[in-house]
Amino acid sequence: MLETAREKTDDPLITYIKMPIEDINFSDAQFDVVISSLAFHYIKSFDTICEIVYQYLKPGGSFIFSVEHPIFTSRDEQDWYYDDQGNRLHWPVDNYQSEEVRNTTFLTENVIKYHRTISTYINDLIHIGFKIKAVKEPMATEEMVRNDPGMKDENRRPMFLIISVEK
Repeated sequence: MLETAREKTDDPLITYIKMPIEDINFSDAQFDVVISSLAFHYIKSFDTICEIVYQYLKPGGSFIFSVEHPIFTSRDEQDWYYDDQGNRLHWPVDNYQSEEVRNTTFLTENVIKYHRTISTYINDLIHIGFKIKAVKEPMATEEMVRNDPGMKDENRRPMFLIISVEK
C-alpha cells in the first residue's frame, strides 16, 4: 500500500512511514488532523492509540477514523446466514459484548481482529479527553445500489463505523 501511495503522489510534504502505530514518535501538539482508515480493529490497545493521538494533536485538532463496524466484527465468521437456496437471510450477531480477539478470514486466512463495542470506542475517546463531533454508520448510496445490485444487501447492516472527535 505504501508503494502504491508513493507512486500516486510526489508531494514533498507527505512522508510515508512503515511501523506499528504504537511505536510512532512525534513532537507533542504537532498535528492539526489525524486520520485513520480501517486500521484500529487490527490493533490490540485502542485506548493507547487514543492517548498517542491526543498527545500529538494541537488543541482544537481533529481525529477522524473508521473501523469495521462492531456488528461486523462480533463473530469470527463474517458472513451472512443463508437459506437452502443460497439467499441471504440475515447478518448474525453473537458475543457482541465479548471484547476479544476474532480469528477470521479477510483476503487470506488467519487474520486477527480485535472486536470492541461501540461504547468502548466512544468511552475510550471521552476518557482521554476528546469531544465527540460525529458518529456515522455509512450506507451504500442509491447510485451505488443502481450500479451494483449486490450493494443493496449492504444496507441491511452497517459495515463501517466512522468517528470524528476534537481535542
